[in-house]
Amino acid sequence: MFNFNRRISFIVALASLSILPMSILRAQDAGALLDLLVKKQLITDQEAEEVRAELTKEVSTTSAGKWKLSNPITEIELYGDARLRYEYRAGRTDDLQPLGAPGAGVAGHRDWQERERERYRLRLGLRITLADDWFAGVRLETSTSPRSTNVTFGDDSGVNGPFSKDSDRISVGQAYLGYKGFHDITLTAGRMPQPLITTLMTWDGDINPEGLAEQWKHTFNFEFGGGTTESAAGYSKEGGKGGAIAQSSSEPFKLKIDVFANFAQFVYDDSNPENPLGARSTTSANTGNPQLVPNTDAFMLAWQVGARFTFPKNIYAQIAPTLYNYTGNGDTFNVHYVGGSETLPNGGTSGSLATNQTGINSLLVFDMPWEIGWKLGELPMRIFGDFAVNFEGDDRALAAGHPGKGDQRYAYQIGVGVGQLKAKRDWQINVFWQHTEQYSLDPNLVDSDLFDSRVNMEGVAVQAGYMLSDAVTFNITYGYGWRSDSSLGTGGTGDIGINPLDEYQIFQADLNVKF
Repeated sequence: MFNFNRRISFIVALASLSILPMSILRAQDAGALLDLLVKKQLITDQEAEEVRAELTKEVSTTSAGKWKLSNPITEIELYGDARLRYEYRAGRTDDLQPLGAPGAGVAGHRDWQERERERYRLRLGLRITLADDWFAGVRLETSTSPRSTNVTFGDDSGVNGPFSKDSDRISVGQAYLGYKGFHDITLTAGRMPQPLITTLMTWDGDINPEGLAEQWKHTFNFEFGGGTTESAAGYSKEGGKGGAIAQSSSEPFKLKIDVFANFAQFVYDDSNPENPLGARSTTSANTGNPQLVPNTDAFMLAWQVGARFTFPKNIYAQIAPTLYNYTGNGDTFNVHYVGGSETLPNGGTSGSLATNQTGINSLLVFDMPWEIGWKLGELPMRIFGDFAVNFEGDDRALAAGHPGKGDQRYAYQIGVGVGQLKAKRDWQINVFWQHTEQYSLDPNLVDSDLFDSRVNMEGVAVQAGYMLSDAVTFNITYGYGWRSDSSLGTGGTGDIGINPLDEYQIFQADLNVKF
């Protein structure tokens, strides 16, 4: 009877596996079911192998089975997203800056520049798990900008006629290789997803840095108290004292601590060639006197250590102090940073915009993003923020021609978030205040939307999202900012052609589909 039942179970298992569509049947699912049947002694090992062979043969005859993966690949994930966006940006000049000669395109006092754009983006990637603890990834995306994946409708219609595709190009956004063979350690090389814990204050979320990264993370679990207590006092049913023992138990206090350390060596600017033929070129952009242009590669180095504490009742706190510094000068960002000037008119080849906005001289930045979260009933809530200081702010201000402004070296952000976007009908709102001073941060890395890739700006931002389905999200963003120190420019180059940018507004409405 046992053999008969086992044979029936074997036939049922084979039939059930065979009728499932091969496009949705994963090998590990079938294998897990077969292993369970063997463990329950319903089928033998030999019969399980026969089923596996049958499934392999079946898959090879289907469309899904025609996909052939090399032996080192153990798992591959296709993912991506597409987004439609309406965007409005506006910036205003101040009322004191000198004016250029009157004419078209010359800014006046309290003059506004506005941009309305309909845009889209597409990102498509593969995450690949390889044998022997290796992994790799590649992602293609629209746009060639390091801080944006957006393409604007109609922006290139004059190139080859209306609906031209000159700007609708696909670029390599990520291409990396990694190794996880060491306990708690991940090593990554290439153009990679951001390996550091950051905020929009210091890093634009679209930037995928290039170079090397080393990540270590270890989890500690602690329990305090708890257990069972006993009490000898009690009363019998008849009203007299009894000898029964009363017991009560309490849950232990559980604490989880994730300790991490992230290190990175990013190739910021490759000087090519490092040893040019003939005499080295010179520039007079810094001091007015000729000086040699540096010809060494520029690297950005990062050291980050921190911890995430998870308490009972869904309460957590995270802190991630980080130190950034730069070595070498490259041949693109080597001119000293100025960041705009109050004494020059807006625009033009000799105006405020023409002063250097991208120099990375005198930057040794300490940054500390943090976050605290909890649940109010079932509603996720959090407060978050960031604080940064440039230890070389005095030198950066001096090189920019403002020796008395070295105190303009700080940046900070604080905000509150309610809700979380995970599934259909979920919603989320973030509101935050941000303040970045002229000599505090690298203007090449700050977020390109809030506030237009600039420093020496402060203001508020509101972000709200609602999930129309598990894959489709609608988001809106509004930001309003103004100049922090009215005696300085607003360093950085964004979509609004004004410096100093005395006032700024942005509104974005997005429809995003993830797959």
